[in-house]
Amino acid sequence: MPALPVWLYPYLGAFLIGVSKAGFATGLGMLTTPLLATAVPPRQAIGIILPLLCCADLVTLSAFWKKWDLKLVRYPFIGAMVGVGLGMLLVNSISEHLLRVTIGATALVLTVLLLIRNVWFPTRTYAPGTLQSLLVGVAAGFASTLAHGAGPIMVLFLMAQRVDKKIFIATNAIFFTALNLIKVPPYVASGLITRFTLIQDLRYLPMIPLGVFVGWLANRALPKKAFEILVYVLLLITSVQLLAG
Repeated sequence: MPALPVWLYPYLGAFLIGVSKAGFATGLGMLTTPLLATAVPPRQAIGIILPLLCCADLVTLSAFWKKWDLKLVRYPFIGAMVGVGLGMLLVNSISEHLLRVTIGATALVLTVLLLIRNVWFPTRTYAPGTLQSLLVGVAAGFASTLAHGAGPIMVLFLMAQRVDKKIFIATNAIFFTALNLIKVPPYVASGLITRFTLIQDLRYLPMIPLGVFVGWLANRALPKKAFEILVYVLLLITSVQLLAG
């Protein structure tokens, strides 16, 4: 990442959450955790980000209220509970350095998934079985717990089923609203969310609606494909930087 004052990273991260929730550049929100983890301890980074995500999720959900299809995410959500448990075991048992490297590796893998999404368009509608849906949920819960990076997994899962755009956005929103709220208690119990991180969140929270507004403008004014390429480049650079320590 380009050299920036350290105090700017959390504000930029909150801003990127808002832009991504506005539907512009799916991978943009994935940049938030690696970005913060280069500037602050990784555990503090993921603890700061989760409440911001919960607020952004609720905003998105309210805009697409009752347009979701819960059947699409019933089994993935069950699997996600297992993934959250596995993710918490890893977060609580490894060093700050190894967690930073793990976040970088997760971001790198998910960046590849995003690239796959943009070059692979199935000719037939994908109809996942129960086991496949559960495994997708486990992967999503694990990636979400470690790096808040499950977005590409669920995007691939839902897009392959040729879901209507409004149903897709609403179903994705309710899945992550529920998943992020479920993560709050173990984050608190593990000391990832503390009084300190919540105070920090109050400082960064105004950047989310600003990001949503900019994302809405970007949807109307900028070439989405060019912007997504920029996001991928930034993700790759940040992931490699984290892996390099």
